[in-house]
Amino acid sequence: MKSEKQILNFGKKIIKEEIIALNKIQKHLGLNFAKAVNIINNTKGNIVFTGVGKSKLILEKTCGTFSSLGIPSYVLDANQASHGSLGNLQKNDTLVIASNSGNTSELISIFKFAKKYKIKIIGISSNSKSQLYKYSDINIVYPKIKEAGDKNFSLVPTSSTTILTCIGDALALTVAKKRNFKISKFGEHHPHGSIGKSLTPIKDLLITGKQIPYVDANAQFSKVLSTISSKRLGCALVKEKNKNKLSIITDGDTSRAASKFKSLENIKAKNIMTKNPTFIDENMLAPEALAVMNKKRITILLVKSKGKFKGLVSIHSILEFLVK
Repeated sequence: MKSEKQILNFGKKIIKEEIIALNKIQKHLGLNFAKAVNIINNTKGNIVFTGVGKSKLILEKTCGTFSSLGIPSYVLDANQASHGSLGNLQKNDTLVIASNSGNTSELISIFKFAKKYKIKIIGISSNSKSQLYKYSDINIVYPKIKEAGDKNFSLVPTSSTTILTCIGDALALTVAKKRNFKISKFGEHHPHGSIGKSLTPIKDLLITGKQIPYVDANAQFSKVLSTISSKRLGCALVKEKNKNKLSIITDGDTSRAASKFKSLENIKAKNIMTKNPTFIDENMLAPEALAVMNKKRITILLVKSKGKFKGLVSIHSILEFLVK
């Protein structure tokens, strides 16, 4: 390949051939997939992934996905299994073993150990006449496919590993769906980085206690201004006779009052406060709270839990948290 166009076309050919392979497995996938999901869902111990070569590398990614969804799992090194690592396997575990050929020699000791101790095996392979197929309790067999590229790359795992990746993803997300997995749980398993931040509940960013600027409904305008200024949140909350009811006065409200009234000497908090401010639940995610602010064109949200006021959150604190 000499020209950039030839290079581009070959790259597109690889992607196209892998898409063809994915279409085949999507059509070929049968009820054994559902049975495998049920076995995993009912497993009391760990989901143990094992394979050799590229299969092992793909299963490491799948194992990571399972763990991030709260499904206990780990990868068993097939090469180390017969040198003591088999001792990690317990009767209430489930093995997920992947091998394109299904006859990888390093897996034989694992097959025999699992059968001896009645550990269930879910086999993923393209060979229904293989040792893996023979020993597995449930088999997910995908059709034999052409690896991507020309004849020089026929032995390079490409389309087959793409299929295995997708089967792993499908298993993980389907089990999580069956368990009614909530996105907030994903955030608990990813406390750091951009994922963790985007899945942080607003209760973790709350402004509470003495940090909250309060004024009485009969507070003079000057008192309102000094309270807003002292806390530097751009607002003050107004406590009314009903202790569970709050109103809010923002910088914008004070500016409008200054334009509306000729004299502010007799103006009180209750004359300029906004009743029924916007409340959100403490479990709302930070980006969702930011979206509410942008939609309503406000900079402060009041936060509640089970109907009770818990604190407030400002647009500045959310932005600072998300971008730092």
